[in-house]
Amino acid sequence: MLRELLALSLLVTVPIHAFADTPAPDPAELLKANTLAFAYTDATLSGPGAEHLLNATAHAQFVLFGEEHMDHAIPLFAAGLYKTLHDSQGFRHLVLEQSPVAIEDALAPARRGDVEKIAAHAKRYPQLYEFDTDEDLALLALAGRLEPGPDAMWGVEQATSAIRYLEELATLARNDLSRQRVEVALAEARAADAEPKYSVNWLIAAGTPDTLSALEATFKAAPGTRASTLLRGLSKSAEIFGYYRRAEAGEFVGLFNNTVREEELKANFLRSYRAAAKRGPLPKAIFKFGANHLYHGRNPTNAHPIGNLAHELAIVNDRKAYGLYVLALGPDYVGYKDLPAWMAPILPAQEPTEPTLVDLDALRRYQRLFRDKVAQADQWMLRDLMNGYQALVLLPNSRPGERKLGGR
Repeated sequence: MLRELLALSLLVTVPIHAFADTPAPDPAELLKANTLAFAYTDATLSGPGAEHLLNATAHAQFVLFGEEHMDHAIPLFAAGLYKTLHDSQGFRHLVLEQSPVAIEDALAPARRGDVEKIAAHAKRYPQLYEFDTDEDLALLALAGRLEPGPDAMWGVEQATSAIRYLEELATLARNDLSRQRVEVALAEARAADAEPKYSVNWLIAAGTPDTLSALEATFKAAPGTRASTLLRGLSKSAEIFGYYRRAEAGEFVGLFNNTVREEELKANFLRSYRAAAKRGPLPKAIFKFGANHLYHGRNPTNAHPIGNLAHELAIVNDRKAYGLYVLALGPDYVGYKDLPAWMAPILPAQEPTEPTLVDLDALRRYQRLFRDKVAQADQWMLRDLMNGYQALVLLPNSRPGERKLGGR
């Protein structure tokens, strides 16, 4: 048996030695050969890069759109991608880094599909829509118009507007003590987050978990009821935001603000996913999150994020997920000089003047050649990006998102 194993080992190693002297390909030429231009509007995609995307996502259950927030071009491209995949490949859901209540409100009949009405709602509750540029709000309106029903979009973020949640809880209070405690909490939240801007001062405050525990004890809401859902959302959010406060105070809390938050994103997603899966065909969805959340595998902040769950769930369903790492560029805004040095080997030689896709899938087998161009201490970041995403997308001529409609 040992002789047979040695013989097999020789058979396996000979071809490896035979290729040892084969010249390595030029990374610059590999990059150039796998860089594709395209064009987009908020309703269309076209060009070689768009054709590549359509082919690459033909068997995908999930498309993961990892972004930089509050940009002008990125939500427009997301809208064009979503409409294209909705119309051509049956994608029916948009999964968002927004609170569940925010997305419920955006889909309510009073404002569904109407960006100005959604914006007015965002202005009333400045903490509710975590990302509220005009372009982001227009994407919410588009999704509401494209797809009927309550699950056109799934908000899976933790609670961000204590005021909005507590106002609804006040209408659900069944006794005077519950009503009194909600009103006290609501007054505190309104005072803590009074300015017309995004803030979570009340949720992050040291006394908020105890306040919420007292509310839960008073409400005695049965699991699955609306009151229970709202109270649980507030409590989990206070826990997650509390890790930031506790860390700043010197407490050892690891990276729980990241890992526990990812658990909450996953739990919220799975509730919506399971409900949709029971009602019809296999749900196909586009995720739009900060890029850190959508890696396949462990992300740079040491969590296995919701993006990893999407990849693995797609595999369970004999499908796949496809991840886009999206960067916006623009004059006097963001240029190559502003990007991390470790990313340089996978960027086109010149800053692109038209939207550009770099096919990381095609480059992955050669990743060592690209990593060798990076300082050793930073090589892990390039490795994780090349293994965690299928493509890099560069959107030139961008700028900060507009802030006219919501007025935050």
